[in-house]
Amino acid sequence: MRIRMILIIIAAYLTGFAGMASAETEINIAIVTSPDFVHTRAANWFKEEIDKVLPGKYKVIVHHSAALGSETQALQQIQVGATQMSVCTTGPIEAFIPEIKALEMPFLFPSYEAADMALDGPIGQDFARRFEKAGFTALHFLDNGFRNVTNSKHPIKTPEDAKGLKIRTMEAPTHLAIWRAIGANPTPMAWPIFTALQQGVIDGQENPIAVIYAAKLTEAGQKYLSLTRHVYSALVFVANKSFMDNLPAADRKVIMDAAHTASLKGRAFIRDNEVRQLAELKAAGMQIEEHPDIEAFRKVTAPVVDAATGDTKKIVEDIRKLVK
Repeated sequence: MRIRMILIIIAAYLTGFAGMASAETEINIAIVTSPDFVHTRAANWFKEEIDKVLPGKYKVIVHHSAALGSETQALQQIQVGATQMSVCTTGPIEAFIPEIKALEMPFLFPSYEAADMALDGPIGQDFARRFEKAGFTALHFLDNGFRNVTNSKHPIKTPEDAKGLKIRTMEAPTHLAIWRAIGANPTPMAWPIFTALQQGVIDGQENPIAVIYAAKLTEAGQKYLSLTRHVYSALVFVANKSFMDNLPAADRKVIMDAAHTASLKGRAFIRDNEVRQLAELKAAGMQIEEHPDIEAFRKVTAPVVDAATGDTKKIVEDIRKLVK
């Protein structure tokens, strides 16, 4: 009996040692979109970089298609350390870092280059500090493009055309305020929304071209697209701060560099494919209003910007000075 017990202990020791020798630290990345979207693509590019530079040390698992819940739920999990990372739109981050709403303000960025200049510079660094105070690490910013509105009812050229339409928005107060100002009936709803559109629960939605294309919203009855470009849709590679802080310094640098590489690939993917995607949406039967009355939309949404206070107002002013 004693010999048997010794053998069991030795076997357990050897099994444990083998497990330790082959153990990989898991990096779980929560993504709400399917593999065709830039969020998931960026997460997979990040995984490729980690597998290449630190083979066998980290096991990067990309949970796409909202397998771990909505973006708000993913952020909650990251904040408490249950999940390590996400590539997330900034709208839901407003619940954790209120000042992020500055990036969601209508007609703030005139171009992709202007957004890059802001988020790759001191403004992005300021946001990184705010992320840390909330228990996150902002690894890098990328984007989803500029947001545009689609619907199943009729073309939208002016704010008047959007009045009364049930427009799905992200679960973000600033987006709700924008569409209330336009006169629509904004409906916050977690992604995905294909079925809700298909069944007529909502009339339309607002998203960048890449999302409208990848989600095949023409097949959900979205017949009309208006290129309002009303909000720049920033994305952020976000991680749990404690997880990042506890990594060896060399590994932390590799992870930061991998997120940077993946983010730049993500930006290029969005911008290089926009013209082609628009053409394919048009070929699929979507009617595109290429020249909506932007000044009218800017005018009715101006009170949303004017309502900003405190640090949010200062960030908006700093961005305006930078990109003018």
